[in-house]
Amino acid sequence: MGDSSHSSKYSDWLTTPISRREVLKRGAMLAAIPALGGGLAGLVSACGGSESGGETSASPSVAADPNGTAVFLTFPGWIGSTQLADFSEAYPGAKVKLSTNLPSSIAGVVQLIKNNPGAYDIGLGDPAFVGQAKAAGVYQAPDWSLIPNIEKVDQRFRTAYPDALPTDWGIDVLAYRKDIVTEPVTSWADLWALAPKYSGQIVVQDLDRDTIAMALKYLGYSGNSTNEAEINEAGQALIELKPDLQAITSINAGSGLAKGSIAMAHCINYEAALAQAANENVAWVIPEEGSFGYVEGFVPLPPSEHLDVVYAFLNFSMEPEIYGDFINTTGSSWVSAAAEPYIKKSLLNTPALKPTSEQLDMVEWTKFIGEATVYYGKVWQEFKAA
Repeated sequence: MGDSSHSSKYSDWLTTPISRREVLKRGAMLAAIPALGGGLAGLVSACGGSESGGETSASPSVAADPNGTAVFLTFPGWIGSTQLADFSEAYPGAKVKLSTNLPSSIAGVVQLIKNNPGAYDIGLGDPAFVGQAKAAGVYQAPDWSLIPNIEKVDQRFRTAYPDALPTDWGIDVLAYRKDIVTEPVTSWADLWALAPKYSGQIVVQDLDRDTIAMALKYLGYSGNSTNEAEINEAGQALIELKPDLQAITSINAGSGLAKGSIAMAHCINYEAALAQAANENVAWVIPEEGSFGYVEGFVPLPPSEHLDVVYAFLNFSMEPEIYGDFINTTGSSWVSAAAEPYIKKSLLNTPALKPTSEQLDMVEWTKFIGEATVYYGKVWQEFKAA
């Protein structure tokens, strides 16, 4: 896995600049890479269950015959390979159409929805999106009686994301090259302590909430702190770290780790998975101070004229085989153990995509922080400008 042939094979793939969700999407290519964690055996290409394409029965819902077309505001490719076709086959009178021309910020997406009432029926978003959507009056609280398959979502993710249908998640990890970094790495404190030695070989994410949360965790605070003094202290810690950084980046941390041009990286777990797939010298930890993560999902939007289609689609999306197709296509970490028989073994066998329950207990999930958002924005600009 870590030999030159594999590094060469995945070089172009790892170095192409891509967005966060495009990186997630490329995680599906782990299906063609040796499975991680159980030794370095050969390629694992078999699925854990049957491939999609057969008949799929939807769980009953109150709207047995939904009719019309619901518009889903999401990222390009953020859907199972046959999910839309399978839905239309299960419900002949209903369709879901994707709209993928999204603004670059959550506030921009919420404003787009508000400025075009009724144009969108479903959105993809995390708790920050939901919080802003609520504030703008463009959030529809789900009627869970019409989404019985919510019961197939693991309780951990329902608790972390109670306001809509959870679909995927990611967590911050500290990844490093174990053949370069000779000291034990177990904590965010190690990153700060080792930074001078590995100066110029460290990257952090260009994501304000995640990177400030890392510093908050390092200082012993909540990653969702709304305390201005704590947030400012975290900003100062980041400014102290900055002279030793190679870059602040939201892409290609995995590429640098795989190549060895990066010794340590604060990154999302799927980036660590990609890097490990290309080079076995990449390791990662959930730091002992704890990690920070996101859960996102499908959000009903008002004033939809097609709520029967929306509910049928959300419920259908959590059918284990359909949801397995979604995970196999996007390569993201999953929220439903019930779908694991339909998830590719190479994804199931990648520890970075499937941390243990004990590891996930160390994760604090992102929350909407309301007016404290302005503190994060101020600190982030100061850090970037330093």
